[in-house]
Amino acid sequence: MNTPNINILTPLLFLLPILLTLSLYLLFKYLKKKENKVQEQKSQIAFMAETFQELLSKLKEKERELEALKKRAEERAEDVESYSENIIQSVPSGVVSFDNDLRITKVNSAAAELLKISPEEMIGKSYKEVFNPPLKALLEERKPVQRAEYQYKNHAGQDLYLGLTLSVLYNRMKEPIGFVLVFTDLTELKTLEKQIRLREWLSSLGEVSLGIAHELRNPMAVISGYAKMLSKKANGLPEIEAIMKEVRLMDRIIQDFLSFARPIEPNITEIDLKELIDSILSQLLQNRSDIKLSFLSEQCIINSDEVLLKQALTNLVLNAIEAMPQGGTLSVTVSCYDTTDTLKIQIKDTGVGIPDGAREKIFMPFYTTKETGTGLGLSVVHKNITLLGGTVNFESDKTGTSFVISLPL
Repeated sequence: MNTPNINILTPLLFLLPILLTLSLYLLFKYLKKKENKVQEQKSQIAFMAETFQELLSKLKEKERELEALKKRAEERAEDVESYSENIIQSVPSGVVSFDNDLRITKVNSAAAELLKISPEEMIGKSYKEVFNPPLKALLEERKPVQRAEYQYKNHAGQDLYLGLTLSVLYNRMKEPIGFVLVFTDLTELKTLEKQIRLREWLSSLGEVSLGIAHELRNPMAVISGYAKMLSKKANGLPEIEAIMKEVRLMDRIIQDFLSFARPIEPNITEIDLKELIDSILSQLLQNRSDIKLSFLSEQCIINSDEVLLKQALTNLVLNAIEAMPQGGTLSVTVSCYDTTDTLKIQIKDTGVGIPDGAREKIFMPFYTTKETGTGLGLSVVHKNITLLGGTVNFESDKTGTSFVISLPL
């Protein structure tokens, strides 16, 4: 009864391992395929991740390079700006830049020194608040100016002679962004030119004057002789005494005239300058107790012409004393040894000062503001100091006058 069932089970039992093995094989193959797929996906992800990391690394490297380039560019720009600033600050000429509204944007140290106003007080301000005429009017016109020369009074009240250039300031796109003013102090140069012209003029005048003085002496000697004869006969007539007085005055003027006009060759000897000035001051101040003396001098031995130098110093001290009829302070300062190898002698008074209209003429012969005098005192000073290779300059205002003699050592 059970035989057919056994026959059926036998093939099944035989096929079952085969089916099981096939199923396991298919399952293994599926799992392997799936694993390969997962592995492939992982490889792709890893490759993508690696590629991304590499790109990120390169990007960061490029970022670092850009940062380094930027830093170098900034440093170079700072160096260029610093270099330009150093150049501007180092030039002896004044440099002031303005924006289009003529507000000051940059000032160098030379400009601040010439204008006698600090850069902090100028930056950001309008030209009207900083500059005085005629530069104020020049800037207001907004027209470029090349190599112009102007007289200018700075904020300290000093009179300067400026040579200047006003130019339009452009940016890299050649667009106007303001103006730049460059100016140089020509005061010493103009003073030197003026003294050279005066020296040439005085030399020509001296040659003519010498002949005139000699021609005057002969008739004056005749007049003097006849006046003395008349005086003896007239027994002290007042009119004859007046003639004699005027003749003596004329004779003194002629002597001064000859002294000024006669060619002189300096006689160079060794001089104790402090001792020389001390003797001049003692002699001229002995009757002026109302004048306070301030004498500062180094012990200074120089080689010069004692007669010419003494005459020049005597005239300057005498002028200073006469400028203080009500008394005051006379200051004499001698600087002998400095870095410029120049001897400087300053003679300063606290008098009324030299009138503005007279300042251009004070070294001219026969020009005087005094009621008495020949007007040759300062001309002789200028001539003598020039013969000794030096210069004489002065400054004067309502508080007094200062003369400075400069002589080469």
